[in-house]
Amino acid sequence: MTATHTGRLLISHIPLRGPELAQLYALLVASPGATLDDLRAQLCTDGAGESPDELADAPLREAVSFLTIVGLVEARGRPRHHTVAPRLRDVPFPLLLTHHVTTHPDERQRAIALVYRQLVADDTLAITPQALRDQMERGPLRDLFAWTGEKLLLWTHLAAFLGLIRRVERSPELLVVPQPTLMLDALRWAQDRLGTVPALADALTLIDADLFACFTIRGRVHRGLAQTLLALESLGHIRMAHHADAARSLLLGERRVSTVALTVARAAPDNAL
Repeated sequence: MTATHTGRLLISHIPLRGPELAQLYALLVASPGATLDDLRAQLCTDGAGESPDELADAPLREAVSFLTIVGLVEARGRPRHHTVAPRLRDVPFPLLLTHHVTTHPDERQRAIALVYRQLVADDTLAITPQALRDQMERGPLRDLFAWTGEKLLLWTHLAAFLGLIRRVERSPELLVVPQPTLMLDALRWAQDRLGTVPALADALTLIDADLFACFTIRGRVHRGLAQTLLALESLGHIRMAHHADAARSLLLGERRVSTVALTVARAAPDNAL
């Protein structure tokens, strides 16, 4: 565990939800240097809470705290003036948030990413909230802090908002299957970094290091991620191929793949799986 601690735990912002973070971040992009009073005036109008598009004062403070601790917002001066400080440019907000959580210097602040990484490492495809808590309390992350149902409920909300997992109607199970849109955006980002037609292994290694986990403890592509990649190909959003002379290839189920190329499509429907 690292010795660096930066205030309140991200995973302890219990009432927070993803749309509130996205709403506040978008406002700060449009209004750099806004103070808390400025934000309150725009987001907490008279009768705050009556509209689903408004943030009440307490959720606003939670969102400001979270974005500041995760490093997406800088607060300076008296009164505090808030300015966005993204470490990635021109990426959708969910991808940006996964990057800032995954690369946070404090291990305890990376907990939101580490829970997902543990599920991927174990090649977990579906899990109930109670089983998830049992796994966190007994597994490698057990000494990070006291795992509570409230912390993991926040994790569930944020992971679903980001597109890392999906919740099933009329079932307690959480499916560890990335949403197609998130995966497509991640592949596009990796392709921009690596070249026009990157090796799938190189793209997923970069995503695994800087965005979200992709590989099991055995070095295989996680089963849920493999499902998403195959779905993206069937929808025509990517093309995957295997070349016998490739330096490294990966198995997606029983199919071997060495390269991945994005088509001209810009978005993927998240109900594809």
